Amino acid sequence: MHLTEAFLRMKFEQGVDYETFVASGEPHGHRPQWDERYGRLALDERQRAVVDGFVRDMKVLCLTGTWCGDCALQGAAMQRIAEASPRIELRFLPRSDEHADLIVPAQINAGFRVPVTWFLAEDFEPVSRFGDRTLSRYRSMARKALGDDFVPAPPPEDPVREVLREVLDEFERVQLLLRTSTRLRQRHGD
Repeated sequence: MHLTEAFLRMKFEQGVDYETFVASGEPHGHRPQWDERYGRLALDERQRAVVDGFVRDMKVLCLTGTWCGDCALQGAAMQRIAEASPRIELRFLPRSDEHADLIVPAQINAGFRVPVTWFLAEDFEPVSRFGDRTLSRYRSMARKALGDDFVPAPPPEDPVREVLREVLDEFERVQLLLRTSTRLRQRHGD
């Protein structure tokens, strides 16, 4: 299934803000992991400067679960980035039967994984899909499963902050893609 702008706009409008999404996991005891990660992921001065340079509006839709540790980490990172820029509108959707029409085409390596995040232009044109774990998380998993010799990159000093860096890199990559887009440059006259 090709995910059209109209479909993604509909899903985005069904999404909820960060606080509403995190609160939905509270009855199940899922909130503490989100709050802990959010508390550790304030942007530093250099990261804020990157986000301050964003000039194109972007919509970000994250299919996720309150129960998922990687979701809490990436979701909190995305929220911190979105809070730093009026150019970013972030929404969350739970991985549930209600959104099977989005989950099925979002498969990664033949699996229903989370988080999966769509970066969309201001007009809901799909720009990028990001998921499920970041490179540093896969390196960590590979070290545990296959041994240190398999992964030549050293482990990060702070794995939580490393995920923030990786997520911010994707936001910046998408922003540059939007900024250099011929279609959007013509639209905005720049």
